[in-house]
Amino acid sequence: MNYSLSNRANISLLREKFGLSFKYPSLYKPKLKIDGNKEQSLSVITIEESNLISEGIWGILPQNFDGDWRKFQRLRNTLHVNKKEICKNVLFKEALEKRRCLIIVTGFYTHYLNDNNIINYLVEKEDVTPFYIAGIYNVLKDGFITCTVVNTKTKGMLNSENSLYEFMPLQIPEIFKNIWLNRDAKLDEINHIISKPYTAKFKIQEIIS
Repeated sequence: MNYSLSNRANISLLREKFGLSFKYPSLYKPKLKIDGNKEQSLSVITIEESNLISEGIWGILPQNFDGDWRKFQRLRNTLHVNKKEICKNVLFKEALEKRRCLIIVTGFYTHYLNDNNIINYLVEKEDVTPFYIAGIYNVLKDGFITCTVVNTKTKGMLNSENSLYEFMPLQIPEIFKNIWLNRDAKLDEINHIISKPYTAKFKIQEIIS
């Protein structure tokens, strides 16, 4: 998938949909395109504050890190992590066990190659309903949250030979929300959610860039 997400739901819709308050309501703004190559924030629900929608910087940094986001991302892009990396890499392994989060989006971007032309697509729910994707996070020395998107293999209409990507964000349905945000959940339960991803229905629309 491309390093871009979308969250174009207004704050009232998100409050109504998820029944949660915003920790920093003045910071939230709907965005058609959230470009991960820039230092962007996402709406997240963390294990530590599962009753609030917080803000997290997209691109996870080490726990208690005190360095620069851009310099770190040049060394190691951490916008996304797949199943293989998350269980083995020191940057992600502890976070998966202790600091999971739900990232709220209305869609994500992907690209296809068609007759040597790149076609941009926005992938959303049928009625642009906001939904959760899986994330893990760390907390910096200054208290800021940084997070990464957990990926899964593309399925359905996104699993095309013309697609430039083999991965897409892992959706967390409402029935798995409490497990993902349960600090006492067994790692086997979490790995099962990652290994047996929920099959979601999406629509894709071409975006002229």
